[in-house]
Amino acid sequence: MFFEWQDSYLTGVSRLDGHHLKLVALINNLYTDALGETDTGRKQPLIGKTLEELIDYSYYHFAAEEDLMLTYEYPGYMPHKEEHDQFKLEVKNMIRKHQAGNLAWVLPILSYLKDWLIIHVVNTDKQYEAYFSKRDIAEF
Repeated sequence: MFFEWQDSYLTGVSRLDGHHLKLVALINNLYTDALGETDTGRKQPLIGKTLEELIDYSYYHFAAEEDLMLTYEYPGYMPHKEEHDQFKLEVKNMIRKHQAGNLAWVLPILSYLKDWLIIHVVNTDKQYEAYFSKRDIAEF
């Protein structure tokens, strides 16, 4: 396993924590696709499918998180959204590299995805933990 979830990453909002767990699983799937498949002809489409699912799910997660912040008037919404937007720019670069057929980018991007998610959850998402727990929305 490339990326192991730790309970210290939990934010106290069960739906969003579930999203984070799904993102970790997708990153691990991408890792398996990159290292487990030796046939380059099969590897490229396999990675593409998993990458697309990871991107789609991250966008879904960001929208849910941002909607929650807006609904409950979370004061840290704008800088949080800016981090999401920056991630989306990076993802566009990932897609271009994949479409160009360059597989050399896969391992560095896996490290980027893992590091970004850990840092974002621990340093940014955890900031809303106390705010949302006071509003009793842990089950959102």
